[in-house]
Amino acid sequence: MISSDYLGQFRSEVIEAGGSDRREEEVEICSNLWFAIFWCNLFTLIAGIMFSLVIRRMGAVSSRSSSGIRVAASRHFSSEQTEASFPVLEYKLHKLESGPSTDVTVTREDALKYYRQMQVIRRLETAAGNLYKSKEVRGFRHLYSGQEACAVGIVAAMKKDDAVITAYRAHGWTYLMGVPVGGILGELTGRRTGCAKGKGGSMHMYTKNFYGGNGIVGAQVPLGAGIATALKYNGSDNICVSLYGDGAANQGQIFEAYNIAKLWELPCIFVCENNKYGMGTAVERAAASTDYYTRGDYVPGIWVSFCYIIFLLIKLRMPHK
Repeated sequence: MISSDYLGQFRSEVIEAGGSDRREEEVEICSNLWFAIFWCNLFTLIAGIMFSLVIRRMGAVSSRSSSGIRVAASRHFSSEQTEASFPVLEYKLHKLESGPSTDVTVTREDALKYYRQMQVIRRLETAAGNLYKSKEVRGFRHLYSGQEACAVGIVAAMKKDDAVITAYRAHGWTYLMGVPVGGILGELTGRRTGCAKGKGGSMHMYTKNFYGGNGIVGAQVPLGAGIATALKYNGSDNICVSLYGDGAANQGQIFEAYNIAKLWELPCIFVCENNKYGMGTAVERAAASTDYYTRGDYVPGIWVSFCYIIFLLIKLRMPHK
C-alpha cells in the first residue's frame, strides 16, 4: 500500500518542478490516483473483516453438538416435518346443508408433489408464451397461468379412470392427465411428437380419459354430460369433470346440460373456473349474477377460492353421489 504522506510529498515536488498548466494537470492525476488507492484499501479492509466473520461463524457452527445442527437444519428446511394442518378460511354452499370440514391436513410428500405440478405448469406456460411471441407457435394460444391450483386440486381428488373435459386453456390439464411436457410443446409447434401428431394445436389436446381442449365457447359442457351418460350406461362408478370459464357461463347450452344432468342423475361435476375476465370483459359487465355456483338452480353448488381449492377438493375427495 502507498501512504498518504508519500503522495503528499510527491504532489509538492511536482508543483515546484514545472509550469502552472503542467502542475495542475499532474496534481489532478495524483489526486485521482490517491482516491483510487484509498477506495481499494477500504474495500480490501471490508473484505478482510467479512472473511474473518465468516471464518468465525463456521468455527462456531462446527463447535456445536450434532443434535444442535440437526435442529437448525430441520428449522430451516423443515426436513423433519411430515405433515401440516391448517384451516380453509372460506367457502360458500348452494342447496347443501353442510360442507366439508375446514380443517385440512396434507403430508409433506403430497404438498411437494402439488407444488411441483403447479410449478411445471407455470413454467410450461411461460415457455409456450415465449414460443408464441417468437412465432414458433401458430394460430391460437391460451395459457393457464394463475389457475394451476384448480387443475392440481381436482386431479388430486379424482379416482383412477375419472374423465375430464375442459375449454381451450388445456395445456396444464393435458400435462396432469399424463402427457409429458415435450408432447405438449410438440403439439403447440405442430410437430409429429405432439400428443395429437401436431394437428390439434393449443386448443385440441387429448389423452386417455381426457377429452380436450375444445375451441367452441361452452361446447364442452354438454359434451361432458354426454361422457357422464356413457359412464353411467356402462355401469362405471367413475365421474366426468366438465370445466368452463366465467366467459362461457351465460351460454344456453350450459343450462341445458345442467337440466339433463339433474334429470338423469348423471355422474358429472360442472366446474366454473372464474378468473374474473372473459377475454378481457369483466364478469360484472357480462353477467347479472356472478354467483356462478348457484347457477345450477336445482343442482347443488360450492364456491371456494383458488387459494384453497387444492386442499378443499382433497378434503372432499369428489364424493361420487
